Amino acid sequence: MVWQKEDRFSYETFIGKHKKVCVLFIALFICLSTRLFYLQIIRGGRYRGISEQQRIHNAYERAPRGVIYSADGNVLVENKFAYVALFYPFKQRRTLSAKSIKELSKILGKDVEFIINKCYKYGRFVKLADNLTSEEMLKIREKKLDLEGVSVLKESRRVYYHSEATSHMTGYTGEIRADELEELLGRGYKMGDCIGRGGIEQFYDEYLRGRDGGWQIEVNALGWQIKDFRYVQPEIGASVYSTVDLELQKVAYEALKDSSTGRGAAIVLDTRTGAVKTLVSCPGFDANKAGTKDFGKYLKDKELSLFNRAVQALYPPGSVFKIITFAAAVEIIDIDPEKTVQCKGSFKLGDRYYSCWQKLGHDRLNLISAMALSCNVYFYQLGLKLGIRNLERYARKFYLGQRTKIDLPGEKKGFIPNREWKKSKLKMRWLHGDTVIFSIGQGALWVTPLQMACLISAVANKGVCRKPYIVDRIVDFNGGEIYSHKLESEGRIDLSDKTWTLLHEALLEVVESGTGTRSKIVGIKIAGKTGTAQNSHGDNHAWFVSYAPVDNPEIAVAVIIENGGGGGQNAVPVSRKIYEAYFNMKSGKRLRQ
Repeated sequence: MVWQKEDRFSYETFIGKHKKVCVLFIALFICLSTRLFYLQIIRGGRYRGISEQQRIHNAYERAPRGVIYSADGNVLVENKFAYVALFYPFKQRRTLSAKSIKELSKILGKDVEFIINKCYKYGRFVKLADNLTSEEMLKIREKKLDLEGVSVLKESRRVYYHSEATSHMTGYTGEIRADELEELLGRGYKMGDCIGRGGIEQFYDEYLRGRDGGWQIEVNALGWQIKDFRYVQPEIGASVYSTVDLELQKVAYEALKDSSTGRGAAIVLDTRTGAVKTLVSCPGFDANKAGTKDFGKYLKDKELSLFNRAVQALYPPGSVFKIITFAAAVEIIDIDPEKTVQCKGSFKLGDRYYSCWQKLGHDRLNLISAMALSCNVYFYQLGLKLGIRNLERYARKFYLGQRTKIDLPGEKKGFIPNREWKKSKLKMRWLHGDTVIFSIGQGALWVTPLQMACLISAVANKGVCRKPYIVDRIVDFNGGEIYSHKLESEGRIDLSDKTWTLLHEALLEVVESGTGTRSKIVGIKIAGKTGTAQNSHGDNHAWFVSYAPVDNPEIAVAVIIENGGGGGQNAVPVSRKIYEAYFNMKSGKRLRQ
């Protein structure tokens, strides 16, 4: 009968429910154990770090940045110290007493409401005032007992000497942005840090920035100070010794500033090492105004004062490119340097005429005289004989279309057009007319002034390309050398001895009897090439690239005057002033009165 098995059924029902409860508890235990393992073992380090960050507050004392020197030992950038007033709110609940606020208002000359709002920022240091005067600093210290929680600390400020002349070379500093912090957080940067912007300040920021110090303070759950943990002495940044000659830099800047437009760039390279002796972009800017309202005017400046024209601006090379056309013609088509060509002022190709800058023509010219007088008609015909493939190949052979890898940020690589580019970008085929204008450095051909300086330096060295550099060595705060530049060769331009001989002869003739005669200096042989680059957006740009002394080159100079017109009229005089300054400084006496 069923009733006889009732106990059995009850027992089996109990066991079934018991198993389910056990399984549930075992599952909960496994989940709890897994979660604890994840939190304590796998993520334990992270949460311990968060706990420590909440328990330990770092009151940072910013490290002074390293000093930047010129090659001749002059200080270009250093630090000065300014006093700042800080509210230190760990021993107070939220703000100062009414009496203290009133006293501070008198000392700082600020509204009471301003101080209250500042102090209300609970749980961290609050800067009440920058650049305290000596009188303000002394008054705060005199009334220290009445101003509990207010401290006066020293902070370093960057000082830029000869700022406009050196601004693009040295760069400036500014507070790190949130988007930059995301990228740099893993390298020790934090919110509120100052980082380099442009020039040496940016490229060598990790050397210059030093290591912050300050107090580590233990706080409770409410954020109130319990005790001082330890003090870490700030470590000043390393000193950077540049290759730039300060006097030559100033001469170049003033020469550019006094040029026809006051806009352009000038670069001087040591042909033997690649060291940058001068790197100027004009107009410059006052880096001492960085971080102030006055600095904002440069952001809206139509003259683009913050733009480093030396490494970032792209221009057509104009007739300076004839150096490459010349070299390719001697190498590839074995041109007879004595054979003459008639220049009547223009060259007809199909139904179109391509003009020479000398409208009346140059009459009959050979290879050397065509280079000296920069005859377009002669080089149009050379370009057609060479073809775009060879011209493009030799442009790349001279390292155009790629960065020089100088130790400065923001360098552009320029551009070399070709058949494929025009077909894909413009949906047009390459024409002979494109080759004609390419051969004299026009069209969609873009270079930087630094590239042109490296090009003429390589020519001076008969093909040896030195990598340009602007920092020679870096020394830490203990005087130990932590970086020293090693001479590097970017490569070699392999041309025959015949080509180099003819090219050097032609470039010397440019200065002796051609378009660059205004750069002649008694006692110094200079070789170079002028250029006038057409500009679809305004007046032509004026170029002059050169090197000296011809027999044993020491420096190479590249100058561009933006919208300056003819290179022989406007760029050459700037170069002349640079040469006069360099050789006068070297000899200690004037070569020309």
